Amino acid sequence: MRPDRPVFLSDRDPVAALDRHADTVLTAMRERGIGRLDDQKTVHYCGLIHHPEKGAVVFLPREAKTGNSDVDLETASLTMRALARFGAETSKRDFEDDGEAGNPGALSVIKRLADDFRDRGLFSERIRQQTRNAGKPDWTRTIKRELAMPGHRGQPVFTDIQTSRATRSTDALLAQIQAAVVREIHVAHAWWLSGTSSRRQELLSCPRPPFPRTNWARKLDALLPSLYSGRSIFLAEYLRFYLRETRKSSDGMFVFGVSDFHSVWETMLRETILRSPHDRRRNWNSELPKPVYVLRETGKDDPRSRGMQTDIILEDNSGYTIVDAKYYAAKSAESAPGWPDIAKQMFYEKALREVVDIAGEPANRVDNIFAFPSNNCDGPLVSAEIRRADGASASTTFPPIKCVYVSVRDVLGSYVSGAQGVVLIDSENPAHSRVD
Repeated sequence: MRPDRPVFLSDRDPVAALDRHADTVLTAMRERGIGRLDDQKTVHYCGLIHHPEKGAVVFLPREAKTGNSDVDLETASLTMRALARFGAETSKRDFEDDGEAGNPGALSVIKRLADDFRDRGLFSERIRQQTRNAGKPDWTRTIKRELAMPGHRGQPVFTDIQTSRATRSTDALLAQIQAAVVREIHVAHAWWLSGTSSRRQELLSCPRPPFPRTNWARKLDALLPSLYSGRSIFLAEYLRFYLRETRKSSDGMFVFGVSDFHSVWETMLRETILRSPHDRRRNWNSELPKPVYVLRETGKDDPRSRGMQTDIILEDNSGYTIVDAKYYAAKSAESAPGWPDIAKQMFYEKALREVVDIAGEPANRVDNIFAFPSNNCDGPLVSAEIRRADGASASTTFPPIKCVYVSVRDVLGSYVSGAQGVVLIDSENPAHSRVD
Protein backbone atom coordinates (compact mmCIF):
# COMPACT_ATOMS: atom_id res chain seq x y z
CA MET A 1 0.00 0.00 0.00
CA ARG A 2 2.71 2.43 -1.11
CA PRO A 3 1.64 6.01 -1.93
CA ASP A 4 2.89 7.36 -5.23
CA ARG A 5 5.07 10.44 -5.67
CA PRO A 6 3.76 12.16 -8.80
CA VAL A 7 5.46 13.48 -11.92
CA PHE A 8 5.10 17.26 -12.23
CA LEU A 9 3.96 19.07 -15.37
CA SER A 10 2.36 22.48 -15.81
CA ASP A 11 -0.90 23.85 -17.04
CA ARG A 12 -0.24 25.44 -20.47
CA ASP A 13 2.76 23.19 -21.13
CA PRO A 14 3.24 22.45 -24.84
CA VAL A 15 1.37 19.31 -25.87
CA ALA A 16 4.67 17.99 -27.22
CA ALA A 17 6.04 17.93 -23.67
CA LEU A 18 3.60 15.14 -22.84
CA ASP A 19 5.20 12.65 -25.23
CA ARG A 20 7.04 10.82 -22.45
CA HIS A 21 3.72 10.20 -20.71
CA ALA A 22 1.63 9.62 -23.84
CA ASP A 23 0.42 6.16 -22.80
CA THR A 24 -1.16 7.53 -19.63
CA VAL A 25 -1.71 11.26 -19.90
CA LEU A 26 -2.64 11.85 -23.53
CA THR A 27 -4.86 8.77 -23.71
CA ALA A 28 -6.72 9.67 -20.53
CA MET A 29 -7.21 13.29 -21.54
CA ARG A 30 -8.41 12.49 -25.05
CA GLU A 31 -10.81 9.81 -23.78
CA ARG A 32 -12.39 12.34 -21.44
CA GLY A 33 -12.24 15.31 -23.79
CA ILE A 34 -10.17 17.45 -21.44
CA GLY A 35 -7.07 19.55 -21.95
CA ARG A 36 -8.13 20.98 -25.35
CA LEU A 37 -5.38 18.88 -26.94
CA ASP A 38 -6.81 18.89 -30.45
CA ASP A 39 -7.43 22.63 -30.88
CA GLN A 40 -4.53 24.13 -28.86
CA LYS A 41 -0.75 23.77 -28.91
CA THR A 42 -0.69 23.89 -25.11
CA VAL A 43 -2.44 21.80 -22.49
CA HIS A 44 -5.36 23.42 -20.68
CA TYR A 45 -5.58 21.39 -17.49
CA CYS A 46 -4.70 21.68 -13.81
CA GLY A 47 -5.04 18.67 -11.54
CA LEU A 48 -4.21 14.99 -11.17
CA ILE A 49 -4.14 12.06 -13.58
CA HIS A 50 -3.43 8.80 -11.77
CA HIS A 51 -2.82 5.36 -13.22
CA PRO A 52 -2.89 2.38 -10.80
CA GLU A 53 0.35 0.95 -12.21
CA LYS A 54 2.19 3.83 -13.90
CA GLY A 55 1.64 6.35 -11.11
CA ALA A 56 0.47 9.93 -10.94
CA VAL A 57 1.02 13.03 -13.06
CA VAL A 58 0.10 16.43 -11.62
CA PHE A 59 -0.39 19.53 -13.74
CA LEU A 60 0.56 22.49 -11.53
CA PRO A 61 -0.87 25.95 -12.15
CA ARG A 62 1.10 27.93 -14.72
CA GLU A 63 4.17 29.75 -13.38
CA ALA A 64 4.20 27.53 -10.26
CA LYS A 65 6.68 24.79 -11.22
CA THR A 66 10.24 25.31 -9.94
CA GLY A 67 12.06 22.11 -10.95
CA ASN A 68 12.82 21.41 -7.28
CA SER A 69 10.93 18.16 -6.61
CA ASP A 70 10.38 18.86 -2.90
CA VAL A 71 9.06 22.38 -3.53
CA ASP A 72 6.93 21.18 -6.43
CA LEU A 73 5.50 18.40 -4.26
CA GLU A 74 4.41 20.99 -1.70
CA THR A 75 2.88 23.12 -4.46
CA ALA A 76 1.11 20.07 -5.88
CA SER A 77 -0.32 19.24 -2.46
CA LEU A 78 -1.56 22.83 -2.07
CA THR A 79 -3.04 22.70 -5.58
CA MET A 80 -5.03 19.56 -4.84
CA ARG A 81 -6.32 20.92 -1.54
CA ALA A 82 -7.24 24.20 -3.22
CA LEU A 83 -9.15 22.36 -5.95
CA ALA A 84 -10.91 20.30 -3.28
CA ARG A 85 -12.01 23.45 -1.47
CA PHE A 86 -13.02 25.13 -4.72
CA GLY A 87 -15.04 22.07 -5.71
CA ALA A 88 -16.86 21.92 -2.38
CA GLU A 89 -17.71 25.63 -2.39
CA THR A 90 -18.81 26.04 -6.00
CA SER A 91 -20.96 22.93 -6.38
CA LYS A 92 -24.57 22.69 -5.29
CA ARG A 93 -23.56 19.64 -3.27
CA ASP A 94 -20.07 18.80 -2.05
CA PHE A 95 -19.70 16.03 -4.59
CA GLU A 96 -21.50 17.46 -7.62
CA ASP A 97 -19.40 18.21 -10.68
CA ASP A 98 -19.08 21.71 -12.06
CA GLY A 99 -19.93 21.17 -15.73
CA GLU A 100 -17.55 23.79 -17.10
CA ALA A 101 -14.69 23.61 -14.63
CA GLY A 102 -14.28 19.84 -14.50
CA ASN A 103 -14.66 17.66 -11.43
CA PRO A 104 -13.08 19.42 -8.46
CA GLY A 105 -16.07 18.25 -6.43
CA ALA A 106 -14.67 14.72 -6.63
CA LEU A 107 -11.53 15.91 -4.84
CA SER A 108 -13.65 17.33 -2.03
CA VAL A 109 -15.25 13.89 -1.63
CA ILE A 110 -11.84 12.21 -1.47
CA LYS A 111 -10.63 14.69 1.13
CA ARG A 112 -13.80 14.29 3.22
CA LEU A 113 -13.48 10.50 3.20
CA ALA A 114 -9.78 10.68 4.11
CA ASP A 115 -10.41 13.23 6.89
CA ASP A 116 -13.26 11.13 8.30
CA PHE A 117 -11.03 8.04 8.45
CA ARG A 118 -8.15 10.02 9.98
CA ASP A 119 -10.40 11.44 12.71
CA ARG A 120 -12.71 8.48 13.42
CA GLY A 121 -11.20 5.34 11.93
CA LEU A 122 -13.23 2.57 10.34
CA PHE A 123 -16.97 2.67 10.77
CA SER A 124 -18.20 0.42 13.57
CA GLU A 125 -21.55 -0.31 15.20
CA ARG A 126 -22.10 -0.95 18.88
CA ILE A 127 -24.12 -4.16 19.20
CA ARG A 128 -25.14 -6.44 22.05
CA GLN A 129 -23.99 -10.00 21.55
CA GLN A 130 -25.79 -12.87 23.22
CA THR A 131 -23.41 -14.88 25.41
CA ARG A 132 -23.48 -17.52 28.12
CA ASN A 133 -21.95 -16.94 31.52
CA ALA A 134 -20.07 -13.87 30.26
CA GLY A 135 -21.58 -10.43 30.55
CA LYS A 136 -24.80 -8.90 31.81
CA PRO A 137 -27.35 -11.55 33.02
CA ASP A 138 -30.54 -11.88 30.98
CA TRP A 139 -32.92 -13.57 33.45
CA THR A 140 -35.90 -13.76 31.11
CA ARG A 141 -33.88 -15.65 28.53
CA THR A 142 -32.23 -17.75 31.24
CA ILE A 143 -35.57 -18.89 32.70
CA LYS A 144 -36.83 -19.85 29.25
CA ARG A 145 -33.72 -21.67 28.07
CA GLU A 146 -31.79 -23.02 31.05
CA LEU A 147 -32.56 -25.88 33.38
CA ALA A 148 -32.72 -24.91 37.04
CA MET A 149 -31.53 -27.15 39.86
CA PRO A 150 -33.22 -27.02 43.31
CA GLY A 151 -31.17 -25.31 45.98
CA HIS A 152 -30.83 -26.42 49.62
CA ARG A 153 -33.89 -24.34 50.52
CA GLY A 154 -35.85 -25.39 47.45
CA GLN A 155 -35.17 -22.25 45.43
CA PRO A 156 -34.15 -22.66 41.75
CA VAL A 157 -30.44 -22.39 41.05
CA PHE A 158 -29.13 -21.91 37.52
CA THR A 159 -25.75 -23.40 36.83
CA ASP A 160 -25.64 -21.62 33.45
CA ILE A 161 -26.86 -18.07 32.88
CA GLN A 162 -27.84 -16.47 29.58
CA THR A 163 -25.94 -13.18 29.27
CA SER A 164 -25.13 -10.42 26.80
CA ARG A 165 -22.26 -8.02 26.32
CA ALA A 166 -21.63 -4.95 24.21
CA THR A 167 -19.15 -5.22 21.36
CA ARG A 168 -18.19 -3.09 18.37
CA SER A 169 -18.47 -4.65 14.95
CA THR A 170 -16.26 -3.52 12.08
CA ASP A 171 -17.15 -6.48 9.89
CA ALA A 172 -20.17 -4.71 8.38
CA LEU A 173 -20.24 -4.28 4.62
CA LEU A 174 -20.11 -0.50 5.00
CA ALA A 175 -16.84 -0.73 6.92
CA GLN A 176 -15.40 -3.18 4.38
CA ILE A 177 -16.19 -0.87 1.46
CA GLN A 178 -14.87 2.11 3.42
CA ALA A 179 -11.58 0.33 4.10
CA ALA A 180 -11.19 -0.74 0.46
CA VAL A 181 -11.86 2.79 -0.81
CA VAL A 182 -9.56 4.44 1.74
CA ARG A 183 -6.81 1.98 0.70
CA GLU A 184 -7.23 3.23 -2.88
CA ILE A 185 -7.21 6.84 -1.70
CA HIS A 186 -4.05 6.21 0.32
CA VAL A 187 -2.17 4.82 -2.70
CA ALA A 188 -3.32 7.54 -5.12
CA HIS A 189 -3.61 10.59 -2.86
CA ALA A 190 -1.62 10.16 0.37
CA TRP A 191 1.03 12.55 -1.00
CA TRP A 192 -1.40 15.48 -0.65
CA LEU A 193 -3.65 14.22 2.14
CA SER A 194 -2.70 13.59 5.75
CA GLY A 195 -3.72 11.01 8.31
CA THR A 196 -4.38 7.81 6.38
CA SER A 197 -0.91 6.41 7.12
CA SER A 198 -1.35 6.68 10.90
CA ARG A 199 -4.24 4.18 10.79
CA ARG A 200 -2.68 1.86 8.24
CA GLN A 201 -3.10 -1.25 10.41
CA GLU A 202 -6.87 -0.74 10.57
CA LEU A 203 -7.03 -0.78 6.78
CA LEU A 204 -4.93 -3.93 6.50
CA SER A 205 -6.92 -5.83 9.12
CA CYS A 206 -10.33 -5.21 7.55
CA PRO A 207 -11.44 -7.87 5.03
CA ARG A 208 -12.20 -6.90 1.44
CA PRO A 209 -15.89 -6.85 0.47
CA PRO A 210 -17.05 -10.27 -0.81
CA PHE A 211 -18.28 -8.79 -4.09
CA PRO A 212 -16.58 -7.41 -7.22
CA ARG A 213 -15.78 -3.68 -7.05
CA THR A 214 -18.27 -3.00 -9.84
CA ASN A 215 -21.06 -4.06 -7.46
CA TRP A 216 -20.04 -2.00 -4.43
CA ALA A 217 -22.01 1.11 -5.37
CA ARG A 218 -25.19 -0.94 -5.92
CA LYS A 219 -24.70 -2.66 -2.56
CA LEU A 220 -24.50 0.76 -0.93
CA ASP A 221 -27.67 1.82 -2.77
CA ALA A 222 -29.48 -1.14 -1.21
CA LEU A 223 -27.94 -0.51 2.22
CA LEU A 224 -28.68 3.23 2.44
CA PRO A 225 -32.44 3.04 3.30
CA SER A 226 -31.67 0.95 6.41
CA LEU A 227 -29.06 3.36 7.80
CA TYR A 228 -29.99 5.87 10.47
CA SER A 229 -26.84 7.37 12.02
CA GLY A 230 -25.42 10.51 10.50
CA ARG A 231 -21.99 9.02 9.93
CA SER A 232 -23.27 5.84 8.26
CA ILE A 233 -25.42 7.88 5.85
CA PHE A 234 -22.50 10.22 5.11
CA LEU A 235 -20.18 7.31 4.35
CA ALA A 236 -22.69 5.52 2.14
CA GLU A 237 -23.43 8.63 0.06
CA TYR A 238 -19.82 9.72 -0.34
CA LEU A 239 -18.53 6.21 -1.02
CA ARG A 240 -21.23 5.74 -3.68
CA PHE A 241 -20.17 8.91 -5.46
CA TYR A 242 -16.48 8.02 -5.28
CA LEU A 243 -17.09 4.55 -6.71
CA ARG A 244 -19.23 5.85 -9.57
CA GLU A 245 -16.77 8.62 -10.38
CA THR A 246 -13.75 6.33 -10.49
CA ARG A 247 -15.33 3.44 -12.35
CA LYS A 248 -15.75 5.60 -15.47
CA SER A 249 -12.31 4.35 -16.49
CA SER A 250 -12.11 0.69 -17.41
CA ASP A 251 -8.35 0.63 -16.71
CA GLY A 252 -8.66 2.11 -13.22
CA MET A 253 -7.26 5.52 -14.17
CA PHE A 254 -8.46 8.49 -12.12
CA VAL A 255 -8.67 12.06 -13.42
CA PHE A 256 -9.38 14.92 -11.01
CA GLY A 257 -8.99 18.58 -11.95
CA VAL A 258 -10.17 21.52 -14.01
CA SER A 259 -9.69 22.45 -17.65
CA ASP A 260 -9.93 26.18 -16.97
CA PHE A 261 -7.97 27.28 -13.90
CA HIS A 262 -8.83 30.93 -14.50
CA SER A 263 -12.03 30.69 -12.44
CA VAL A 264 -10.04 29.12 -9.58
CA TRP A 265 -7.38 31.84 -9.81
CA GLU A 266 -10.05 34.55 -9.66
CA THR A 267 -11.80 32.94 -6.68
CA MET A 268 -8.57 32.44 -4.76
CA LEU A 269 -7.43 36.03 -5.25
CA ARG A 270 -10.80 37.41 -4.23
CA GLU A 271 -10.71 35.49 -0.97
CA THR A 272 -7.03 35.87 -0.05
CA ILE A 273 -6.08 39.48 -0.87
CA LEU A 274 -5.29 41.40 2.31
CA ARG A 275 -7.85 44.18 2.53
CA SER A 276 -7.71 47.52 4.25
CA PRO A 277 -9.67 47.99 7.50
CA HIS A 278 -11.53 50.69 5.56
CA ASP A 279 -12.82 48.17 3.02
CA ARG A 280 -16.61 47.88 3.50
CA ARG A 281 -16.89 44.97 1.04
CA ARG A 282 -19.76 46.53 -0.82
CA ASN A 283 -21.57 44.57 -3.51
CA TRP A 284 -20.08 46.75 -6.22
CA ASN A 285 -21.51 44.89 -9.21
CA SER A 286 -25.03 45.66 -8.04
CA GLU A 287 -24.17 49.37 -7.76
CA LEU A 288 -22.41 49.89 -11.09
CA PRO A 289 -24.37 51.45 -13.98
CA LYS A 290 -26.11 48.97 -16.28
CA PRO A 291 -26.91 49.20 -20.00
CA VAL A 292 -30.50 50.11 -20.88
CA TYR A 293 -32.25 50.22 -24.25
CA VAL A 294 -35.03 52.77 -24.75
CA LEU A 295 -38.13 51.66 -26.64
CA ARG A 296 -39.13 53.93 -29.54
CA GLU A 297 -42.91 53.76 -29.17
CA THR A 298 -43.26 54.09 -25.40
CA GLY A 299 -40.00 55.69 -24.38
CA LYS A 300 -39.75 53.14 -21.62
CA ASP A 301 -36.51 51.53 -20.55
CA ASP A 302 -35.70 47.98 -21.61
CA PRO A 303 -32.69 47.08 -19.42
CA ARG A 304 -30.28 44.25 -20.04
CA SER A 305 -30.45 41.64 -17.31
CA ARG A 306 -26.67 41.54 -16.87
CA GLY A 307 -24.42 44.53 -16.34
CA MET A 308 -20.73 44.93 -15.60
CA GLN A 309 -19.11 42.15 -13.60
CA THR A 310 -15.82 43.18 -12.01
CA ASP A 311 -13.58 40.56 -10.42
CA ILE A 312 -12.42 42.41 -7.30
CA ILE A 313 -12.78 46.00 -6.03
CA LEU A 314 -10.70 47.02 -3.01
CA GLU A 315 -11.44 50.07 -0.88
CA ASP A 316 -8.94 51.87 1.36
CA ASN A 317 -8.74 55.23 3.11
CA SER A 318 -7.56 57.08 0.00
CA GLY A 319 -9.46 55.49 -2.85
CA TYR A 320 -10.26 52.31 -4.72
CA THR A 321 -8.46 49.59 -6.67
CA ILE A 322 -10.07 47.49 -9.38
CA VAL A 323 -8.31 44.12 -9.64
CA ASP A 324 -8.77 41.89 -12.67
CA ALA A 325 -7.44 38.40 -11.95
CA LYS A 326 -5.74 37.36 -15.18
CA TYR A 327 -4.45 33.81 -15.58
CA TYR A 328 -1.95 34.77 -18.31
CA ALA A 329 1.78 34.16 -18.66
CA ALA A 330 2.22 37.93 -19.22
CA LYS A 331 5.79 37.62 -20.48
CA SER A 332 5.15 40.09 -23.32
CA ALA A 333 2.29 41.78 -25.13
CA GLU A 334 1.63 38.53 -27.01
CA SER A 335 0.99 36.57 -23.81
CA ALA A 336 -0.88 39.36 -21.98
CA PRO A 337 -4.56 40.42 -22.08
CA GLY A 338 -5.64 41.88 -25.42
CA TRP A 339 -7.64 44.91 -26.40
CA PRO A 340 -11.10 43.65 -25.22
CA ASP A 341 -9.77 43.10 -21.68
CA ILE A 342 -7.91 46.42 -21.65
CA ALA A 343 -10.94 48.35 -22.90
CA LYS A 344 -13.26 46.60 -20.45
CA GLN A 345 -10.99 47.39 -17.52
CA MET A 346 -10.81 51.07 -18.42
CA PHE A 347 -14.58 51.12 -18.79
CA TYR A 348 -14.87 49.66 -15.27
CA GLU A 349 -12.87 52.62 -13.98
CA LYS A 350 -15.34 55.05 -15.59
CA ALA A 351 -18.29 53.10 -14.19
CA LEU A 352 -16.88 53.03 -10.67
CA ARG A 353 -16.37 56.78 -10.74
CA GLU A 354 -20.09 57.18 -11.45
CA VAL A 355 -20.66 55.58 -8.05
CA VAL A 356 -17.87 56.97 -5.84
CA ASP A 357 -17.20 60.47 -7.24
CA ILE A 358 -19.43 63.23 -5.91
CA ALA A 359 -20.09 66.42 -7.89
CA GLY A 360 -18.17 69.39 -6.56
CA GLU A 361 -15.66 67.29 -4.65
CA PRO A 362 -12.17 66.12 -5.70
CA ALA A 363 -12.18 62.90 -7.69
CA ASN A 364 -11.29 59.73 -5.82
CA ARG A 365 -8.18 57.75 -6.58
CA VAL A 366 -9.16 54.75 -8.69
CA ASP A 367 -6.36 52.35 -9.65
CA ASN A 368 -6.65 49.56 -12.18
CA ILE A 369 -4.63 46.36 -11.85
CA PHE A 370 -4.08 43.19 -13.85
CA ALA A 371 -3.01 40.45 -11.38
CA PHE A 372 -0.94 37.70 -13.04
CA PRO A 373 0.34 34.41 -11.56
CA SER A 374 4.09 34.19 -10.98
CA ASN A 375 6.72 32.16 -9.22
CA ASN A 376 8.37 34.98 -7.30
CA CYS A 377 6.11 38.08 -7.45
CA ASP A 378 8.07 39.45 -10.38
CA GLY A 379 7.46 39.87 -14.09
CA PRO A 380 8.46 41.97 -17.10
CA LEU A 381 5.29 44.03 -17.65
CA VAL A 382 4.78 47.25 -15.72
CA SER A 383 1.54 48.59 -17.16
CA ALA A 384 -0.87 48.62 -20.08
CA GLU A 385 -1.26 52.13 -21.53
CA ILE A 386 -3.09 53.86 -24.36
CA ARG A 387 -0.76 56.01 -26.48
CA ARG A 388 -1.19 58.24 -29.49
CA ALA A 389 0.03 57.28 -32.93
CA ASP A 390 3.25 59.28 -32.37
CA GLY A 391 3.97 57.36 -29.16
CA ALA A 392 3.03 60.17 -26.79
CA SER A 393 0.93 59.35 -23.76
CA ALA A 394 -2.78 59.79 -24.24
CA SER A 395 -4.80 62.14 -22.07
CA THR A 396 -6.02 61.28 -18.59
CA THR A 397 -9.11 59.88 -20.27
CA PHE A 398 -7.16 56.63 -20.55
CA PRO A 399 -5.32 56.01 -17.25
CA PRO A 400 -2.83 53.12 -17.29
CA ILE A 401 -3.59 49.65 -15.96
CA LYS A 402 -0.81 48.49 -13.65
CA CYS A 403 0.57 44.97 -13.99
CA VAL A 404 1.13 43.06 -10.75
CA TYR A 405 2.61 39.57 -10.40
CA VAL A 406 1.42 37.42 -7.50
CA SER A 407 3.07 34.27 -6.12
CA VAL A 408 0.95 31.24 -6.99
CA ARG A 409 2.25 29.36 -3.93
CA ASP A 410 1.32 32.24 -1.62
CA VAL A 411 -2.19 32.39 -3.04
CA LEU A 412 -2.66 28.61 -2.84
CA GLY A 413 -1.38 28.50 0.74
CA SER A 414 -3.61 31.34 1.90
CA TYR A 415 -6.66 29.90 0.14
CA VAL A 416 -6.17 26.44 1.64
CA SER A 417 -5.69 27.84 5.15
CA GLY A 418 -8.53 30.35 4.80
CA ALA A 419 -6.21 33.31 5.39
CA GLN A 420 -6.13 36.78 3.85
CA GLY A 421 -2.43 37.40 3.52
CA VAL A 422 -1.80 38.11 -0.16
CA VAL A 423 -0.51 41.64 -0.74
CA LEU A 424 -0.60 43.18 -4.20
CA ILE A 425 2.75 44.83 -4.90
CA ASP A 426 3.24 47.62 -7.41
CA SER A 427 5.79 46.24 -9.89
CA GLU A 428 7.18 49.75 -10.42
CA ASN A 429 7.93 50.01 -6.70
CA PRO A 430 8.13 46.56 -5.05
CA ALA A 431 8.36 48.12 -1.58
CA HIS A 432 4.97 49.80 -1.98
CA SER A 433 1.95 47.88 -0.75
CA ARG A 434 -1.48 48.51 -2.23
CA VAL A 435 -3.11 48.00 1.18
CA ASP A 436 -3.27 51.01 3.49
